[in-house]
Amino acid sequence: MPFHKKAGTTPLQRLKEQLDAVDVLFEVRDARLPDSSIHPKTMEFFGKKPRVVVFTKEDLADPVSIRAWVRALSGAQQKAITLSLKQSRGKDHLISLAAELCKDKIEARKRKGLLPRPIRVAVVGLPNVGKSSLINWLIGKKKAAVANTPGVTRSNSWIRIDPQVELLDTPGMLPSAAFKGSQAMKLAMCNILPGEHYDIEEIASFGLELISRIYPENLEKFRKDGRSGDNLESVAHARACLKAGAEPDLKRAAAVFLSEFRSAKLGRMVLDKDMPSVALPDSGKGQNPDPGDPDL
Repeated sequence: MPFHKKAGTTPLQRLKEQLDAVDVLFEVRDARLPDSSIHPKTMEFFGKKPRVVVFTKEDLADPVSIRAWVRALSGAQQKAITLSLKQSRGKDHLISLAAELCKDKIEARKRKGLLPRPIRVAVVGLPNVGKSSLINWLIGKKKAAVANTPGVTRSNSWIRIDPQVELLDTPGMLPSAAFKGSQAMKLAMCNILPGEHYDIEEIASFGLELISRIYPENLEKFRKDGRSGDNLESVAHARACLKAGAEPDLKRAAAVFLSEFRSAKLGRMVLDKDMPSVALPDSGKGQNPDPGDPDL
């Protein structure tokens, strides 16, 4: 019998409604911030729901460091993958990871004598990490909508992206969070927080100090003058960001620094050096069917 719910009215209600309908999540994070681009309430929202952590902007991240993160975040209930959405490669691998996470549920349907059905996937993550871009990348030129899918609330619209997979055509919007401390600073550095939420000079100063510790050779290349110093004033002099009378233009120096960092002109970096602060979802066990799933 079809399963319907009244559409949620708040972002959190809508997210919960979506999660009831899906088998596996594609949780999008910025590859430069594999830990800092996680919503603070990720485990509360997603719990043990199987997920593939999709690191976007692979081409901007330190390849050695992000590979270590992919290994650290892969377990029985969670897999990880890096993608550059500027390229077409990786889709088949992403779909195979989703299928692997759902193999126990697929087998459970067979044992109950139920007909096979495609895996249902939703894309979730913070604003500005690339959720809509990932959806468009997955859809490509294939836009075959799946109408009135049995067992799925009517308020959700699905698109068949593969014989095995149906994709929710809108991203899961996580409720806004009050980011603090170094997490907020790193998110601002990577242009994930809107510009009106931070002071550009403060963020650039934080970034200069951070990069001087974890990628000092990259900072020296950026400065170009061989001088020491990791403050905005020294950068302004090194990059000729000067006002009348040779006074350093700190705002302009900050803008130059952040622009070149965000475009990887300073080199490919991962700003989170400590391994995961959020535990894997029940990584010690295989996936069991969700007892609340109306369509198994």
